[in-house]
Amino acid sequence: MRILGKLWTDESGVLLSAEAVVVGTVAVVGLTAGLSAVATAVNEELKDVSFAIRSLDQSYEIPAQEGCGARTAGSSFKQQPVEKSLHELCEVFRKAEKEEKAQAERLKQQVQEQKKKDVESSESKEQPRKRKKSDNI
Repeated sequence: MRILGKLWTDESGVLLSAEAVVVGTVAVVGLTAGLSAVATAVNEELKDVSFAIRSLDQSYEIPAQEGCGARTAGSSFKQQPVEKSLHELCEVFRKAEKEEKAQAERLKQQVQEQKKKDVESSESKEQPRKRKKSDNI
């Protein structure tokens, strides 16, 4: 029983709630910034991979075969010039980035509008309470 009493009153190694909040906040901010950096790096690497794959010339030609009374059809594929396709790929990336920015801006505006509505609704709830108190006096 004495051991439990000693453990109960022991304060060495105590973590204050304020310290826990600060440590938690720093951890969350660090994780958010780190994950944002990782996401950006992964997107850039995938963009580089797509450019590298697109830079390969994938054109081919298989001629028709004929012999011993049999014939097979040939096949071919001519890829458009690499410069042209890379330019098109750059345009796709630019459009995607513009759409992302526009979507982020719309989301930001929605959050601001929601905050305004919340403030207005909280003000409208407070006004009747004040009136009721003044009516009672």
